[in-house]
Amino acid sequence: MSGIRKPAVILADSMEEYMAPPNPYKNPPKSKLNLLELGRYARRVGKKIEELTAEEILQFKIG
Repeated sequence: MSGIRKPAVILADSMEEYMAPPNPYKNPPKSKLNLLELGRYARRVGKKIEELTAEEILQFKIG
C-alpha cells in the first residue's frame, strides 16, 4: 500500500473541477453534502469521517 487513500466518493461534476487548485478570489462552489449532519452522524456511530462507507456518506447528499 502506498499510503495514499483514494476518496470513496467524488462529488465534483468533473474530474477537472475535482483536481483544480482552489481560487481564493472566487466564491467556492456550493457544497454537495450536508457536512454538519455528516459530522454528527460520524460522531454518533463512533467513526471518523474518512472511515465511513460510500453508502453512509451518500445519505447526506444535497439535491
